[in-house]
Amino acid sequence: MSDTPDPPPEPGESRAIELLRLVGSQTPAVGSSFTTRLIARARAQAAVATPLRAIGGLVAALASALGYAARATREGRGS
Repeated sequence: MSDTPDPPPEPGESRAIELLRLVGSQTPAVGSSFTTRLIARARAQAAVATPLRAIGGLVAALASALGYAARATREGRGS
């Protein structure tokens, strides 16, 4: 059986293959305070995310109401 050889990879592709091999072969070192810092950061993000979602919902509702008001005003002038 004769398999046709794959064409040589392009320079970008060979670099990506090389980087993937490096990532797969090396385990990053994790310090003792990593977990503590990670949990603190997640808690801070959660504390900020909830109010931001509420504000985003309020802004979306206001934008929707203003859009309806603008359309109603245009329709009222056109009649």
